[in-house]
This record gives sequence, C-alpha cells and structure tokens, in this order.
Amino acid sequence: MSAAGRAAPRPSGAPGRRDLPWEPGFPGKSALFWPIRRSAAAFAAFAAWPSVGDYNRALGEGFPVRFVEQAPRPRRRGRRGPVDPSALYDARIHVEGCVPTRPRNWHDFLNMLVWAAFPRAKAELHARQHRAVAARLEPGAAALPPARTRELDGLALLDEGGLLLLHDARCAPLPGDPADLRRSADEVRDAVRRRDAAVLIFGHALYESLLQQGGPPIFALAQPLPCDGPLPAAPDALVALADARLGDALRSPGDFAHPERLGRLPLDEGVLGGAP
Repeated sequence: MSAAGRAAPRPSGAPGRRDLPWEPGFPGKSALFWPIRRSAAAFAAFAAWPSVGDYNRALGEGFPVRFVEQAPRPRRRGRRGPVDPSALYDARIHVEGCVPTRPRNWHDFLNMLVWAAFPRAKAELHARQHRAVAARLEPGAAALPPARTRELDGLALLDEGGLLLLHDARCAPLPGDPADLRRSADEVRDAVRRRDAAVLIFGHALYESLLQQGGPPIFALAQPLPCDGPLPAAPDALVALADARLGDALRSPGDFAHPERLGRLPLDEGVLGGAP
C-alpha cells in the first residue's frame, strides 16, 4: 500500500475484502494475475494464511526488503508530539528496508507479491515518495501537510492502481486522449493482439479488486513504458523489462507529476489480455 506522507502502521485495506478467507488458488480467478503468478506459486500449498515470516522465506535471503508484522495502531491520547520522520511508511522502507505488513490481509499480501515481481520499481517508488514527503516536513511539525502534492498523488495512484503499458515505440500507439476511454481501449487491445504491446498490473489494489467478481467497471491509470524494439515473448522477461523501465521512469523527476494527463484503461481481460 502506498502511504505517501502517512506514518506506519497504515489504514486498513479496501472494505469488503479484508475478511475474505485464504484461497491458495486465487490466481486462477483472472488471467490478469499473470505478472505475479510465479511469485504466488510459492504459497499454493498453504492450506491456511501464510505468516509474514513465510513471505520472507519465500522471497529468500538476498531480497532487498523484508516484511515485518506491523504493531497495532496506538490509541491517541492527549496532544501529539512532533512527527517522527523515521516512523513514516516510506522511510521505514527506504531507510530501514522494512515493509510494515498486516498478517492475514489480502491487500498487504498482494503488495508483497508485487514487490516480488517488480523489486526495482517498488524500491524506486518508495525512495521517491520518501524524498518528496521529507522535503515537505518542517522540523518539529506536529502533523504532516494536510494535502498531498500532485507528484505524491501520481505516485500513490501508480502504487495502488497503476497499469504498465509496455510497447514497441516503433509501431505501437499510445492511449489517445485520456477522456476518450473507448478509443484508448481499442488501440491498446489491437496492439496487444499484434504483440506490439503488453499490459501488466502493477497496483496491488487492482489485484485485490480481482478477488471478487462483479461490481462496477474499473478504469485504471496506464503508465506508458516505451521500448526501443520488439517485446520479449516470455512472461518472465516481460515482467523484468517492465520492472527496469518503470524503475528508470521513476528516477526522472518530471514523470508522475501530472497523473491527470495519463490515459485510463478498463480492467478487462478482453482489452488487456492475459499472459503472452
């Protein structure tokens, strides 16, 4: 979960999904789970919820962050002291290498799987959020600024609800006018069918939405990631390429500062396709 400007522990996940029982075969619910399916396979034999320690064992010793069970949120009594910058969510990740995680929670479990698939991009994202939040925090401040910047809005939208649109820049079109959702969807669907583009879910809240069928249509922010040549055919190679390209984009200061300029695409297998 992105918590730009918030202190760990964080608010609870999406209502209506926190109480869903453990289901080891959840990737079979949708073809759109394909970017994290390999990481999820490590938990397919668990009959009950894996522990946060199980997450770390599956990721292995050399993984760049570790997942730590977050403490319950303390009750606030009386006047609060100054904000502790080191307790903020992004600081804990970037400085300590610790991701506060709620056990038996789909939102945080799926966040871990996105980390497993896109470790470089996730690390760059939280490093950038940490820098952006720290730059706005006055020494001794009793609270964070009341509103996020557009940059922090864009980073949070990417982290929670972003799609990655890998495309061969020589031939694949980008989504058109963000307001013209139908035209954007048609262009992307055709490019995916030609293998000139691939769409990968990055935002863990989008994966969470796939756990339950039905509900209103979801349109998600689509971040274009142009490539200089043909896309690789293997799913793992596509995920690795998307991780590297998004990591590069997150290092560019001007990117993600204007999320309103990006197109949106429907969370629809008919448009986005499944694994190549």
